[in-house]
Amino acid sequence: MKAIVKVANPSRGMYAAEIDGRGEYVIFELLDSSEPELGDVVSHPDFYSMGGETFSNLTQRCQIDVFVQNMCGPSLVKKQCFL
Repeated sequence: MKAIVKVANPSRGMYAAEIDGRGEYVIFELLDSSEPELGDVVSHPDFYSMGGETFSNLTQRCQIDVFVQNMCGPSLVKKQCFL
């Protein structure tokens, strides 16, 4: 599966990526020093798995360690990233 990073709150290390253009978002906390940027494409076999995971950042060609916090629709994305 692929997702595009649409929302970033680097000060909290929180990001939201839209999964396959479906309007569904994976909310994750970055546990790594390689920060994704808006528009980066990330991939993972199962974005629905919660907890510690490793995503592939296809844009920057690196692996990033993340903690998947939640899945949500577009109306909750900013609330999830900017609490």
